[in-house]
Amino acid sequence: MKLSDINIYKCPVCHSDFLRVKTSQNDIVKTGELTCINKHTFSISKGIPDFTWPKELASVDKETKRLYDKLAKEYEKFANIPFQTFFANEEDVREKMTAKLNLQSNSKVLEIGGGDGRGAQHIVKRLNSEGHLFFQELSPAFLNRAIDRLKEYKNFISYSIANASYLSFNDNYFDSAIHFGGINTFSEVKRCLKELARVVKPGGKILIGDEGIGPWLRNTEFGKIMINSNPLIGYNVPFELLPLEARDVKVEWIMMGAFFLIEFTVGEGEPKANYHIPIPSERGGTHWSRYHGQLEGITDETKKLAHKARKKLGKGMSEWLDDVIKRAAQNQLK
Repeated sequence: MKLSDINIYKCPVCHSDFLRVKTSQNDIVKTGELTCINKHTFSISKGIPDFTWPKELASVDKETKRLYDKLAKEYEKFANIPFQTFFANEEDVREKMTAKLNLQSNSKVLEIGGGDGRGAQHIVKRLNSEGHLFFQELSPAFLNRAIDRLKEYKNFISYSIANASYLSFNDNYFDSAIHFGGINTFSEVKRCLKELARVVKPGGKILIGDEGIGPWLRNTEFGKIMINSNPLIGYNVPFELLPLEARDVKVEWIMMGAFFLIEFTVGEGEPKANYHIPIPSERGGTHWSRYHGQLEGITDETKKLAHKARKKLGKGMSEWLDDVIKRAAQNQLK
């Protein structure tokens, strides 16, 4: 870790600045601690900051970390099995996913849960000296494999250990973010997606993918066989957990429909439509007045009379009611 990175990283708990680095080095920080204004402290070991939060992980995250630390040495045996199973070329799949990020050579990119760096290879080769990849992984063993795999690109990459649901960066820092192959084991998926929307700039692209069979295949023999072999393939795409900032959302099922990809552009907050455009109809009004301007119920007889009156005047019901009620209220208040 470079000492200058202290201005990039933020506390994953409270998003405040790190005020100091306790370290044994001057420029390149090999060992030490990062402490924020609220006294949350995170260690640095072998040049890698560990932003893991909560310090005591949820049981599912702890188990995932333990499993990945155990698998790291032999991961080559298993990594290509999903691609072989579905007659897919891993390099082609990852290249197509990377293309969806619309990267420029100077882009600032975040990869969370990056595993052993297989996907990162396709990102860094698109960057020049002005671009940068921030690579986060919860498993130190997998992170070490990624560092080794990506060593020729070391000048373009900053590494850290982290829980993907608690990101250690400022708002609107990245041009894009990506994760593939793990989110269906995260304990806080909604928080993770919200955090990604927080750290990516408005207009930036986020891409998430994992096992999750298409609903039209779930009850086929193909679906049942694959879910029996790997229960994670039965994962439902988490549409309801997407952040309010998600715009232009697209979902695609790849690898014979067994894996999903969700991509979206980051917007600013909840969408706001043109609520106040007049609607030329019998009902009349605007989207806003139809929702916020509702009154208590009236009798059927009164409703029929009101429709006759507004029709005679050539007005929509909303405009007619607004005029009649306003005049009646003004007269009552004299």
